[in-house]
Amino acid sequence: MRSTIVLSVFVILCASAIASCGAGDPGPGPGVPCIPGSSLSPSASSVPLAHRAYVVNRDSGNVAVLDLDRLEMLGNFETCGKGNHMAELNADFSKVYVDSPGTHESIVFDARTLQMTKRIHLGAETTHLSLSKDGKLLGIVNEWDDSVSFVDTTSDVEIKRLPGFYTPHFVRWASDGKYAYVANLGSYHITRVDLATLSIDAQIALDGFDVPLTAQPQLLFDQSGFADAQIDKDGILYAAHGKTGRVLVYDTKTLTKLPELTVGAQPWIVYAEHPFAQIAHHVVPNFGDQTVSVVARNPLEITATVGGADRESFGVNYSPLAASRAFVMNRYKNEIAVVNTDTGRREGAIAVGGTTETASTTADGRYIIAAVSSANRVVVIDVVTGAVVKTFDNVGQYPWSVTVPLGQNYCH
Repeated sequence: MRSTIVLSVFVILCASAIASCGAGDPGPGPGVPCIPGSSLSPSASSVPLAHRAYVVNRDSGNVAVLDLDRLEMLGNFETCGKGNHMAELNADFSKVYVDSPGTHESIVFDARTLQMTKRIHLGAETTHLSLSKDGKLLGIVNEWDDSVSFVDTTSDVEIKRLPGFYTPHFVRWASDGKYAYVANLGSYHITRVDLATLSIDAQIALDGFDVPLTAQPQLLFDQSGFADAQIDKDGILYAAHGKTGRVLVYDTKTLTKLPELTVGAQPWIVYAEHPFAQIAHHVVPNFGDQTVSVVARNPLEITATVGGADRESFGVNYSPLAASRAFVMNRYKNEIAVVNTDTGRREGAIAVGGTTETASTTADGRYIIAAVSSANRVVVIDVVTGAVVKTFDNVGQYPWSVTVPLGQNYCH
């Protein structure tokens, strides 16, 4: 979701032990220069890079680092970014990239030391970023420039800024490494990019819509185009279109369009991309009628429409340890709804004490790490029991997204 807050206050984190300076410290106040810095627990060297979680705080500029083994705060680093949106890791988890829309850049940190190593200046409103399947490239959307930046993860240099999009909102990568697909929030089509040449080679539109020559202002105003185009383990791409209530379905292996699906009113994203092969259904939240639609993979069909969602259910998480459950982030209801995708029924909800934005599932499926933005909090949920087993308060101001290595990661 596009950043709308212009920040005036930055945070300077203590360079001493974490206990002496809270992650949510309001910092030096307006007019005082921001200085990148970090604090790191003495035990950090014993925590594998693969066992950490990174919590990006939108309004305070800091990123909190959690130890997923002991469920403790491991460290913190100040990015001096504005409106920080989300983080991504490189292939060996040694680098953390944090997108800063307000400064039009991606800020690079060494994951071992939490020290900043580079600021990569990109286009306007850099929000979402994702790593290519071979780990060589980052695809970073510049929403206000209608462009996508491709960054080399070895040199951390932008090697191509590709124009021709309609408010690009996320880059997704096909498993064969030949193509990337970009969701356009301001149009009726998704865009295919040839990775050999880093050029646009196809536009894939909803049935009955020609590719427009200009962006569609009403779609942008309503945020009702394509917010994402996630690709599942079978290579099938799903892109929900908010204005039409339809899902574009595309086979990235055969490069053929499949029959579209009709879901609820104003769908957001079909949550189809995650590391868990055991999950048999995809779920899409529908903001307009506050339902979720359950999509079966084989045969491809809508098997249920379940009530009890939200007008902004910005995320859905899964786990192989509870393969028949989908965990839906209900922002305004301050809860995570639990939907049984086999029975098509809502089983209950997990209260979190504030607005839920996004969450990540750990690689082993054991935990869901959820950002509770209005409470400046992160909660850790045991997937099997559905209980909140750990709460981290004061992680920063308005935690916005969570990234875990090899887990299920996404953003608004």
